[in-house]
Amino acid sequence: MNEQFPINRVEIEFSQWKAREERFSTLFSITPADNKSLLAEKLRQFERIRAKYKSSKNIEEQHSLRILKMESRRISKQLYPGLISRILRKIIIASQNQISIRDDIKKADKNFQSLQQQLQRFGFPDMSEKLKTRIEKEHEKFSLPLSYYINEKEKIHHNLSFSKNAEGSFELEGYTSSLHNNDAPEENRQHYFKNGQEYNFKPHEVYNLLSGRSVHHNESWFQLDFNDKDAAGNNHLKEFRNGYGYDLEKTLKAVPLKATSNQFEIEKLKNTLKQGDRVSVVLVKNGREHPFYIEANPQFKSLTIYDQHLRKAQLTVFKKDADTEQKQSVKRAIKSKIQQ
Repeated sequence: MNEQFPINRVEIEFSQWKAREERFSTLFSITPADNKSLLAEKLRQFERIRAKYKSSKNIEEQHSLRILKMESRRISKQLYPGLISRILRKIIIASQNQISIRDDIKKADKNFQSLQQQLQRFGFPDMSEKLKTRIEKEHEKFSLPLSYYINEKEKIHHNLSFSKNAEGSFELEGYTSSLHNNDAPEENRQHYFKNGQEYNFKPHEVYNLLSGRSVHHNESWFQLDFNDKDAAGNNHLKEFRNGYGYDLEKTLKAVPLKATSNQFEIEKLKNTLKQGDRVSVVLVKNGREHPFYIEANPQFKSLTIYDQHLRKAQLTVFKKDADTEQKQSVKRAIKSKIQQ
């Protein structure tokens, strides 16, 4: 349906019934116009639609409602020839429809609140107005786009996909996230994150994955493989489980970090690295302190180290310095004991 025109919800629901009617006709080899059971269900659906949208200000919907009203009268006379039986039925059905509509409103509100809470848990910003507008359009499926700049060069785009389940409630199916670099368009990356998996990455972690860094979730490390794409252009998500043997704390202790004796700071640093962040640290080299950046690198069971200009530095150099410092510390301890 063309989005530039107002959505005709009456027409959408009528089309849904029409598809259902045709399915019944095929499955049970019946003629809908001659089957009383199917005609009765059709009449109930038409009356429910009329009751649901009777207050609509949409001109197209009003026109559709008038057509449904005439069709409902025709079917009602066919099924219930007696005037009194039609009047009594109309009173009963009107009451039932009001109860049904109130129940539908409560159900829709509960569904809306649930989706809002889910988006908040995932870390997406408030999208309540957009979400409510799209739900009210009564589509079976819809998507919500969300774009923002990470910095002056990088822009991230999320496309959240929703669909109705068998109970008629909307669910978040998942979202496709893509990272665009204005300076290097050829490095654009994307991945579809399906909802309901063991891991649900937050937008901040998604950005880190699309940037090539690793994120820790549920006892596993994850990293996108930019050399492996599926037919839809999504980069493959690699997983390194605990059994792979990557020990982040042990790896950190092998590097001459400043103030590594503070366990609270170590835990804070580990948690930040597990989110996929590139962290600013101070390393001790030749007895002097130097600012560097580090990232977790589970695939190679190490850390990726960058200098202030984000150029990669060799880890082996720091390991040698750390070994030297450790040997000197041992020598100083032995010498102190001898003097005592």
